[in-house]
Order: sequence, then C-alpha cells, then structure tokens
Amino acid sequence: MRRTLITLCTALTLTLAGVGAAAPAQGASRGPAPGTPAPVAGGLSFPLSVAADTARPGSVLVTQDAGVTPDFISSLNRVTRQGTVATVHRGAAGAEVGGVSSRWGLTFFAETTGAGSGDPAAPSGLIKVVLPGGSVRTLADVATHEETTNPDGRVQYGFAGLPAGCAEQLPAEVGPATYTGQVDSHAYATELGFGEVYVADAGGNDVVAVNPLRGTVRTVAVLPAQSVAVTADVAAGLGLPACAVGSTYRFESVPTDVRVGPDHWLYVSVLPGGPEGPQLGARGAVYRINPWAGRWQRPQLVATGLVSPTGLAFGPRGDLYVAELFADRVSVLRAGALRGRTPATPVPVLTVNNPADVSISGRTLYVTANAVPDETTPPNTGQVLSVALRG
Repeated sequence: MRRTLITLCTALTLTLAGVGAAAPAQGASRGPAPGTPAPVAGGLSFPLSVAADTARPGSVLVTQDAGVTPDFISSLNRVTRQGTVATVHRGAAGAEVGGVSSRWGLTFFAETTGAGSGDPAAPSGLIKVVLPGGSVRTLADVATHEETTNPDGRVQYGFAGLPAGCAEQLPAEVGPATYTGQVDSHAYATELGFGEVYVADAGGNDVVAVNPLRGTVRTVAVLPAQSVAVTADVAAGLGLPACAVGSTYRFESVPTDVRVGPDHWLYVSVLPGGPEGPQLGARGAVYRINPWAGRWQRPQLVATGLVSPTGLAFGPRGDLYVAELFADRVSVLRAGALRGRTPATPVPVLTVNNPADVSISGRTLYVTANAVPDETTPPNTGQVLSVALRG
C-alpha cells in the first residue's frame, strides 16, 4: 500500500536511526566544496522543495506542506533577498504543495491530493505554472494519466524464487507475495526542459512529461524495481519466515526528483522502497533517462550508495549535488564519475539536519533543513540555508 512521501519520511526516521554519514572514499575527488551555511528563512513547515527563483534573481522559492499547521493549508512561498517570506500560492484545504522548480523565469509546482490512499479515484496531481503576472494556471493532472495508463502495470514486484508454501507464512503486513504495479500517483518533483514539464511521480514509479500548451501527458520512463537478496540477516530484520531466505524481493522505486543534466538527459533520484535502515543498507540511487527514447527504455544506473536521496541540483561544473534526507548530509557526484562505466559513489560535502532538497544558482547552493520534524526536530523549525560553493 502506498503512502504520501511525508508519511514515508516520518516512518523512515526510526529505521534510519542507525545509519551514519558515509566517509569520503579514499582518493575521491570532490566537487566545489560548500562553505559555511547562512540562514535565508526559518520557521517553515515541511519545506520539502526549494528552487532559486529565475524570475527574481536573489530570491528563493520554497514549498511548505501543511504538516502540523492548524489550518491544514500548504503553500508556495518566495523568500526575498531581505528574508521576507511572501505567499505565491495557497493550496486547497488538504492538498500538498511541492515539487517547485524555476527555469527561464517560469515557476512550476505540483498540488496533489489523495496520494498514497490506495483509492484509484482519489489522487489528483495538478501540475501548475506561475505566470509572469503572478497568476497560477493548471497545466494537467498527471494522476489522470496514471489512472488511464498505469505505466508500471506490467512490472512485477514482491518475491521471486519463493519456495512453495512460503507465501502462506508471510506476515500480513508484508502484503501479497507478488503483485504488479498498482494505480497510484504522487507528483513530487517538476523540471522544465525541451518544451515539456517533466514530473517525478513517486506514486506511479515513473517520470512523465506534460505538454504545457496542449495539457497532454506522456510516459517518459518507468523506474526499475529495486531487488534485494533475502539473506538470513535481512529476513530477521524484516520479520520474514526462514523459508524466505534465498529468495529475492523486488521493491517499488520511488522517484523523488528529476533534473535536466548538462548532457540534456534526465537525472532522477530514487528511494528504493521499503525500509532504508541498517537492515538493507544505503540503497538509494540516481538514474539517467533519455527524454526521447520512449517509455520502454531501460533507465541507466549512474549512482548508488545513497541514503534517502530526495533532491538534486547540478553545479556549475556539471557535478550533481544530492540531498540525503535522513543521512543529514548533502553529497556530490562528480561529473566525470557520472559518465563512468560503473555507478558513481557519493562524496559527502555538507552536514545538514534533514535536508529535503537542494538548488543551485551560480555558485550559491540553497538547501532546506529540518524538513521533517522528529523527536529531535520540533515542528515549524524548517529552514532554507544558502552556502557558497568554493573551489
């Protein structure tokens, strides 16, 4: 059963308690190193996405999810150079506003409802644009596309190689032993490129493209299932019966961000589904997708070893910065490593509490902090920080 990413993030807080920040690899080459973070805005509620404002240089766009706010209203906000937080758009009651991006003076974001509810009729994933005059227009509903096409409907999830009779011994909370992709949608990130708005759908397990003039939606690619070998340790950690040892479990991918790279391909961060804690290790990844190859293409794995990657931003040299939400860090994937024959290894470059997203303008890195309240982070203490990229 699917959940909104906020619910998923809250659940993962406990499972990731034992995961520490990875040390830089021996001899690893760093990208431009961030300097000391400076506060841009504070007192925010669930600031899950951020974007440098290309319409107003020096300003920053940030979304606030309703989270624990009394009126349950999410919003898109602009933070000025002076630190003033102004409301650009208020979401409908009960809706989630997120996935903000800005390019060529235009601002795109998603306003979703019902994500993860399990009811095919419930979700809506409205992709919206803020026009130069400040008015907001809806471009398309990607949840409708999910309901009518279910792009991952042929993908097999669950166990493979499970011995006969073992399915009956699985705990009820595991769900069916095998299943195919279900109808669900959670538009989580947006990115403008090549006349389309690309959307990472964390519920549909795919990337789709919205034609802003026609309002049509097409499937760009489905992210592959994330397979884990069920060892004795994995079975014990997940409460699986001994008969499951030796099988493989195929988790659903959860795309969390999409960015157009310097090579004009799409780069997508992926939560690997299921627990990301010490039971299964750092299984987050980044995939590279050809935006023109068609929905049946196989995304290329370009980086592994990430913990809860939820935000991406390309730096001035083509290095890819990654917000690792529950690893409390921002890491960098070197441009040369992204083009290598083997998946790139992340190099931690900045320690930040619960960074949900990153954005870069020139040589300034913006990052959200305290994005998900937990036992050590009180509600409504979210921040946007700015960090100069040095070197």
